[in-house]
Amino acid sequence: MSKQVCGPLHSEIALEEKLLYYRKRFYSDSKSFHSFDDLAPDFNKKSDSIINARFSDEQFPQKNWKKYLSILTYLMNSKENKDFASFDEKIAFLIQAIDPELSIYFYFLGCGYSASASKESSRPIEKGLIDFIQSTVGCFDAQFLKYEEIYFRKVLKPKHIISHIHSDFSSHFFENCQSIHSFEEIRQIEFQLLSKKADYYRINCETPHSINTLCFNMNNPNSILELWNIPYKIIFFILVIDPSLEALRIYAEESQISGVQKRMMEEFGFYHEDFIRLEEMYRRKFFPEMKISEWEL
Repeated sequence: MSKQVCGPLHSEIALEEKLLYYRKRFYSDSKSFHSFDDLAPDFNKKSDSIINARFSDEQFPQKNWKKYLSILTYLMNSKENKDFASFDEKIAFLIQAIDPELSIYFYFLGCGYSASASKESSRPIEKGLIDFIQSTVGCFDAQFLKYEEIYFRKVLKPKHIISHIHSDFSSHFFENCQSIHSFEEIRQIEFQLLSKKADYYRINCETPHSINTLCFNMNNPNSILELWNIPYKIIFFILVIDPSLEALRIYAEESQISGVQKRMMEEFGFYHEDFIRLEEMYRRKFFPEMKISEWEL
């Protein structure tokens, strides 16, 4: 008869096997996921109470797979878990207990990942993301990023402006701008409100002149900015990036597009051929008396 393996190493192996088993069971219910539409109104209050009682940082001072396993064990045990029956509730609870600040999702946004990037250029980013998930969750859970993204868009109501976004969110913004040919329907009171929002954004965003960060915040459906249409977003963009309409002055002073591009990149960190048109529309509507160059009549 072979001697049974025992000791600390055996215990670690047994726990890792248990982790794999519970994680497989947990995600087997994912087909019933309804994008967090099943969350009860009192979900946050209930989950906070249980997290503080059972899974607080004092009880689990280190983020490792043992805490992750303890949470999965609780969620999958119908005798212990009498509060969260649906998969929506369980995955939301797991996110709140493991990564309540959604640091994995924001790390992904901030790393500048692009689906069109080559495998060689994206591989270091993917490795960094895997390492970050492992350090945050305690082990690599490939599903976590997907559910955090949906949680952010459907559940989280951020009361702060998000900063340091490096992924390209500006291309889609400028594509949408092409369909706008005037601001005639925007009233003065709406413009004043957008100006106040722009002031708030510049104060509360750590990277207010990053156009990718700006476009992300403008298009975030949960954003406190509440910019509901494309004209609002264009006006807000100009108010934040170039309220003095310096781009129009650059365009008036330079005789060649290459000169405009160079100075725009130096001044604003970006160049887009449609931006001049948008600023000229903005000037005609809101500052018709403003002179851009000394040659204007």
